[in-house]
Amino acid sequence: MTLVKKEVPVVLERDLDRMRNRLQRFFEEPFGFDLRLPMLDEKRLHRMFWTPAVEATENPTEYLITAELPGIGPENVEVAVSDGMLTLKGQKLEEKKEGAKDATFHLWERSYGEFERTFRFPMPVKEDKVAAEFTNGILRITVPKMEVTPPATRTVPIAKK
Repeated sequence: MTLVKKEVPVVLERDLDRMRNRLQRFFEEPFGFDLRLPMLDEKRLHRMFWTPAVEATENPTEYLITAELPGIGPENVEVAVSDGMLTLKGQKLEEKKEGAKDATFHLWERSYGEFERTFRFPMPVKEDKVAAEFTNGILRITVPKMEVTPPATRTVPIAKK
C-alpha cells in the first residue's frame, strides 16, 4: 500500500470558504466568536482541518473555554488574552520512532502541526484574572466577567410654563 498526499480540489476550497462564511455570520453576532481566516494556503488549510475540539460556556460570573488536547503537553500550548479576545495556540508534535524509516505505514489518521483559535467575548472581562489549568489532555480556561453596573436612572422634572 502506498500513501499519496492528496491535493485539495478547488471546488472543495470554494465550498469550505462558503461554509466558513456562513458559520462566521451565524456565530459572530450572538456569541462574539471570531472565525475569520486569511486567504487559504496549504498550511492554513491543514490547520483548518486539524484543530482541537473546544467547548465555550458561560455562567453569570465567567466564561469557560475547554479544549481537548490529547497528545499535547502544556509546554506546547499558549493562552493569551488582549483587548477582550482570547487566543489559544499550540503545536502537536509528530512522534519520532526508532526504525520508522524502514516502516511502511498503511493507515495514517492522526494529525500533527500547529493550531490557533481566537475567541472574542461580548462583554468586558477581567483580563488579569484569566486562569488556565491543564489536566489529562484537557485545557480549562476560566475568564471572569467584569461587574457591569447598570447606569443609575434619575427622574427628570418637567417644568410647567
